[in-house]
Amino acid sequence: MFKLILQWCVLSCATLACVNVSMATAAQKPIKVVASIKPLQLIAASLLGDSVQTELLISPDNSPHHYNMKPSDVRRLQDADLVIWVGPDLERFLVKPLKRNPARNLALLSEEGSEEETTHTDEHAAHNSHDEHEEHEEHEEHEEHEEHEEHEEHEEHEEHEEHEEHEEHADHHHDNDPHIWMAPERILEAAKLITQRLQKDYPERSAEFAARLESFEQRLHTADSKLAANLKDVQQQGFYVFHDAFEGFVEHYGLKQLGYFTVDPGRKPGAKRLNEIRTSLEDSQARCVFVEPQFEAPVVRAIVGDLPINKGTIDPLGRDIAVDNDGIFNFLNELGGEIHNCLK
Repeated sequence: MFKLILQWCVLSCATLACVNVSMATAAQKPIKVVASIKPLQLIAASLLGDSVQTELLISPDNSPHHYNMKPSDVRRLQDADLVIWVGPDLERFLVKPLKRNPARNLALLSEEGSEEETTHTDEHAAHNSHDEHEEHEEHEEHEEHEEHEEHEEHEEHEEHEEHEEHEEHADHHHDNDPHIWMAPERILEAAKLITQRLQKDYPERSAEFAARLESFEQRLHTADSKLAANLKDVQQQGFYVFHDAFEGFVEHYGLKQLGYFTVDPGRKPGAKRLNEIRTSLEDSQARCVFVEPQFEAPVVRAIVGDLPINKGTIDPLGRDIAVDNDGIFNFLNELGGEIHNCLK
């Protein structure tokens, strides 16, 4: 009888030990984080290490400005413990899908400016629609071919002006620049928001996340200091970029970006802007013109032509950067290195 009781006790203890181990393993199971774009994945991986399993929604070969979701993307969002995205200013296609489960997503950029801009855009679209309706009625009244041609020229002129107004409007909202991974101070802001959210969702691991944030901040400061020293000797060299994504990096390191070809990489730059860039290049104001691997840029090649201007490639999405503990720091270093090489 005693032997039977002893065997039962040993079996119970073994079972209890297995349960405890399983509970501990479950508690430390990596959190599944889905990042909308590669730079956010790099931030999460560098900040959180092996405490999270990071997945990427949009391949860095694609632009988040004009992305169309697939069914597999929807499933990935549904399976995530946390979805990290910039916000409606960048990944507008995510607004509706993420509304279905707001408790599991984190927008890193305040939406206040976005809402104001959306209202402005809607009003602008409504105004354009009204204008187009009036123009259509006027067009029906035109009977002669010459008058019809004049009408077309008028429309083209208005479209050109609207395009320039769109770019000026975008310039006005740089305080809400969605390219938050381009400046170290904004990278740190994002890391703090991610940490705060995880501490709220997993309070039992709050101290762990705080320690990871402290380490991340120290490493970011070190990388930033080295990069600032490396870029100091090219601060006075002018350059153009393909699209307006690098302002945070340029301002932080005191670089001399003269301009950009387009605000939205999905839209062709206007003739006025191209003429200004060509004149600037002919006057030798720029040392380098940068393109991006995600976009074909024949307009850049046409404008540069055979001028003695260096041509470089900078990748705002870091498609070749490994997702590891040093990912976001390597992204900044590569970006700075490409800029330095082309300007030097």
